[in-house]
Amino acid sequence: MRNNFKPVGIVAAVAAATAGYAQAQPEVSNNNFGDLALVPYYTVNEGFVTGVHIINSSNATQVVKVRLRRGADSMDALDFNLILSPEDMWVGFINEEDNGDITFNTQDTSCTAPAATNGQFVMPDIYREGAEEGYIEIIGMGEIDVNSAIGYASKHVDGVPRDCASVRSNFFSIGNAYPGTAGSPVAKGVINFETTHQTVADITEFPFSEFPDGTCISTSAASDAGLCVNAFDDAKDALKVSYFIRDNDSGVEFGGEAFHIAGFLGQAAMSNQQGGLSSGDRSGFDYPDLNGGAIDGSARNAFQALRNPNVLGAFGVANDWSANTANGVSTDWVLTMPGQYTMLDLATYTDGFDTTGVTGADDCLDQTTSRDNACDNRDIPVTIKPRILDREEDNFTPDPGDLVVSPQPPADSPSFVLPREVNVIQWNGETGVLGSSAPTEVDSTLNPLDANFGWANVSVTSTATVPRVCELTTPVPGGSNANMGTIAQDTLNEDGDTVTTPGAYTCTSVTGNVPVIGIVAWERQVAANPDASYGRIVEHAYITTSGT
Repeated sequence: MRNNFKPVGIVAAVAAATAGYAQAQPEVSNNNFGDLALVPYYTVNEGFVTGVHIINSSNATQVVKVRLRRGADSMDALDFNLILSPEDMWVGFINEEDNGDITFNTQDTSCTAPAATNGQFVMPDIYREGAEEGYIEIIGMGEIDVNSAIGYASKHVDGVPRDCASVRSNFFSIGNAYPGTAGSPVAKGVINFETTHQTVADITEFPFSEFPDGTCISTSAASDAGLCVNAFDDAKDALKVSYFIRDNDSGVEFGGEAFHIAGFLGQAAMSNQQGGLSSGDRSGFDYPDLNGGAIDGSARNAFQALRNPNVLGAFGVANDWSANTANGVSTDWVLTMPGQYTMLDLATYTDGFDTTGVTGADDCLDQTTSRDNACDNRDIPVTIKPRILDREEDNFTPDPGDLVVSPQPPADSPSFVLPREVNVIQWNGETGVLGSSAPTEVDSTLNPLDANFGWANVSVTSTATVPRVCELTTPVPGGSNANMGTIAQDTLNEDGDTVTTPGAYTCTSVTGNVPVIGIVAWERQVAANPDASYGRIVEHAYITTSGT
């Protein structure tokens, strides 16, 4: 009989390949390696910093997407590519600067696209508001033999990659700033989801005969400059990701493993780091995401597979809690519903955003007021119903009373709504552990008996009548944008002439449970000896059968 609780790290294969997405059958990793890693929470609130460690355990070069998604609605708040040579490791931390900027900081020399400025990636203004906390996606975009142009250039020699400028040339947009076609010596950047062109300043430094995954050519007889082709395979389950959250004021630090998924994409998903959907680029930095690879050429509909109870979909979570102020102990729960942005018509939702807003346009209202299914098909806000117990099995569900004359309505556990994609539940009332700017506080309604600690079994239910995943329509094959594409697509009118018309979002019903990941953060403050204070993180158990 299968255990009703699914701890992080238990492998469970998806029962059947999702229609239209037979390339991969993702599963929860059994060894904390994967091609997808999700850090359930980051924060820079109240003097906190969040650090991330990413390891490439393979003997291949890995291209990795690193993306911060803000907690309110998981908009892409900061996004860059990381190129890891074989057995390389990259470390960085997220901080809020004195001027209010949120930065991803690193002293690591591994190549990134774009390059860090003075060791920092500064979060752009567009989705900065409300991005002090959120979650992190780390997705393997593709891998390639070290004896390729990009592998050779990104390989460390005496601690420094050979040529990061050459590496970054792979991530330009062919369709925008550098027009050209595959094989053209004037084209650099992303040709398609599995092929990129790389320029090198001096091709005589590249050992062409040792490049099994691509070729290099000279751009002119009079120049040593050259163009190399890189052909990527799907990223294997080589990524190992961990994180820490540290309170700089108290010195207390929490740490844990990211949530690892194996076999996520099943094929390469290279994208450029210039454009995005907002600028009409279907193969830009928005991809890959939790619905799969780039919209042109690579498989989509991965989010349906993630909704399986054996992957991320869950009926609920379970963990322990404490609000024992007498001993200086407090706990915060984090419940994150990753990937909800795939259930938005992003073109409509982001229409009308200013640089400080956190809600969508007037025709796609905030979840707290109403839902417009024309553009918002998310599971959230979710309803959670906690069954709270102490350590001696006492149930904190309100007492139904004494013997009664039947029939009587059944006693029910209290329930409440979590409106965000990253939710922090404070078990110690107004005193939180993580300094969240938008916490949900546990009060006497949820915990009606006088108890300081225990455990809870919390069901999670979507409020969407019909959850849907929304996708931009695919360009017509053979059209002028069939390779890179834009939001426009080519069609034929009744006279047989080619007409360019705007693409549209179509939202398709999905099944399965709400994807849920999360942790409980413990803090023990020792008033008599602050240096002895400590913290720890415990991941939730996941309820995979109904009625538990």
